[in-house]
Amino acid sequence: MILAGVFERNTQDYINNPNEEVISASKFFTVFPDKKKTAAVVDLGLYIDSLYDLNLSKLTFKARGWLWYNWSTTPVTKGIKDLGPLGYFDLNFLDEVDVKQELVVNQPHVELKKSGELSYWNETSFDAKLAAPSINLRNYPFDTQELRILVTHPLLSTNDLIFIIKQFRLPPRVFNISGYRLDGISYADEIRAFTSNFFNSSSVSWRKDSVSTQSQATFKIFISRNPLTSLLEFVIPLTIVSFLAVSVVRLDLRYLEVKLTAPPAAILSLIFLQNTYQQELPRVSYMTCMDLMFLIAYLVCLLSFADGLLSCLFTESKRYQGLYAKLACAALALSPLIIKSWLVVAT
Repeated sequence: MILAGVFERNTQDYINNPNEEVISASKFFTVFPDKKKTAAVVDLGLYIDSLYDLNLSKLTFKARGWLWYNWSTTPVTKGIKDLGPLGYFDLNFLDEVDVKQELVVNQPHVELKKSGELSYWNETSFDAKLAAPSINLRNYPFDTQELRILVTHPLLSTNDLIFIIKQFRLPPRVFNISGYRLDGISYADEIRAFTSNFFNSSSVSWRKDSVSTQSQATFKIFISRNPLTSLLEFVIPLTIVSFLAVSVVRLDLRYLEVKLTAPPAAILSLIFLQNTYQQELPRVSYMTCMDLMFLIAYLVCLLSFADGLLSCLFTESKRYQGLYAKLACAALALSPLIIKSWLVVAT
């Protein structure tokens, strides 16, 4: 029975359906100009009160702030004008249960424009843990990241509602992510095109207007790790341990015990450091700059140990004398160049 179930699932073709697409709003409305004329246009702004608690191991961060929005044309859902749903939004929440959204007022403020048209305005405060799946740790701990806050409506499609971003504010004083600095912010009006794996939709396309589409306001936050923090927290400890291992290679045979015990002690220190650092990171399928730094450090320690071991075994021979010591020193000396080359290629 189990094997039959597995076989049946593997024979489905729906997994080959096109993936969800995100396209610019201007590109979408160039193809479908009538949608912008019929849908309710909502001006949207985001003010961040605090950006904090970036968790790389869980790919999440927390944000607290305000969404303000105003509109003139009320969205029509199933032929009925509906003001209520505009107060609550879908963001890229990690957990819907742990989300706080509150309206400033239950009913929106109403203003009468000079043209005689009514204008509605309201605000929503939020405090939530947001997902950050686009985090890339290939250059960690010298990484730059792009955090996103994605705002959509829980119900309405582009036929009913369109977001147009008017403002995005993130004062540097409210940026509270330890070890990183704020490089800049930007925003974009986008459209999300959804497909389904429950039926064969391999031929559908947003250009054919055969998929569900939804307006999405995308707020981007660009951050990078502080170089001084990276040096103090990661580079200097590894350099000290590697230097302690390579510093014994010039000792003569009177200090053979030191030559044989110092490199293994350094290796144990590296294992401890690596386990400590890995607790802050997720398991990834690619090699990071941190992995490269530890690889070089392990290589230096092993070469230093090989030098001491061969000096003990071949005390009367000059065949191996100093060879591995020179390789260890060369590896340590070239490590900045190797890491710099990695960062250039991986960027």
